[in-house]
Amino acid sequence: MDDARIGLVVDGRYRVEDRIAAGGMGVVYRAVRLGLDKPVAIKFLHRSQASVPHQRERFNREAAAMSRLSHPNLVSIIDYGDVDGAPYLVMEYQHGESLRRVLERGSLPIERVISIARQILAGLGSAHVSGVVHRDLKPDNVLLLSSADDIVKILDFGVAKLIEGDGSPSEMSVMARTILGTAAYMSPEQARGQAIDPRADLYAVGIMLYEMVVGRRPFEAERDLAVLRMQVEDPPLRPRNIAPEISPELEVVMLRALEKKRTERWETAEAFSAALAQTPEGRPPPASEPVRAALRDSAPSRKRSGGWASLVLAMMLLAVAGVSLLWVADDHGLIEVPWPEWFLRVIATTI
Repeated sequence: MDDARIGLVVDGRYRVEDRIAAGGMGVVYRAVRLGLDKPVAIKFLHRSQASVPHQRERFNREAAAMSRLSHPNLVSIIDYGDVDGAPYLVMEYQHGESLRRVLERGSLPIERVISIARQILAGLGSAHVSGVVHRDLKPDNVLLLSSADDIVKILDFGVAKLIEGDGSPSEMSVMARTILGTAAYMSPEQARGQAIDPRADLYAVGIMLYEMVVGRRPFEAERDLAVLRMQVEDPPLRPRNIAPEISPELEVVMLRALEKKRTERWETAEAFSAALAQTPEGRPPPASEPVRAALRDSAPSRKRSGGWASLVLAMMLLAVAGVSLLWVADDHGLIEVPWPEWFLRVIATTI
């Protein structure tokens, strides 16, 4: 369909080339940074996000805070502004595939699941330390770059909430008091419209981890309101009831992330990630058969090395003993005793 923004030059710096995606918060375009010929992504938020001057001021302040985020697992915000009353965010352009599309093709190997989850947690940990909560984590906002090994990039901090230094929510978040996010991945406190903290993001990671491991989300219903009620009231079905092949340790980690009370969840992204690393699924795999064979082949070599050391030591003792005997014989005026032929042969063959 026709889009009036295609071809638009934004603030004299970015030329909009193509429409990538659209969602509840805005529309994302591929653009080019003029003068550098560098591709970028521009997300235009709906005008309602900054429709009056004081809201626009808050948007600029919080966009500036988000632009300072820098981590290998985060898509960085590199610029922001507004065009005709529509605020926009300029982000680094990454080519890859969303976790949502990957999951639509079927289940993933458990090692890949753990790797993806831990990279998400690494990016979140960096954002949380900077006081930023994503608040809308879901597979659609997780990008897997095209490579031999998954490289995870977290997208769309455009609806993020900035946490002030004292831990209180920012003015914009308090003012809004609206339920922002996606029902299927929303924490109980978000579903209630309460103030949130980084543990809301960890709950969303728990939902995504459950979905990757089990093949379905823990709370599903036809209507979002029903899902929100389940987030608040219903316990999740134990993962091993659906996927009995996973370890009890992994199940414990997953269920703790989905606790209704935030005080009973993982306290930080780092703690969550460390717990995943300690599960049988998260530990390094055992050595492959070729490696084990190489280790077996090297064992006799170590044994021969030990035998060689013992032989050298034995010869040294014999030499000392031999010198002592010759000296004693000479001291008593007896005839000199020659070295044994066998000993001379051993010496000759080892030098």
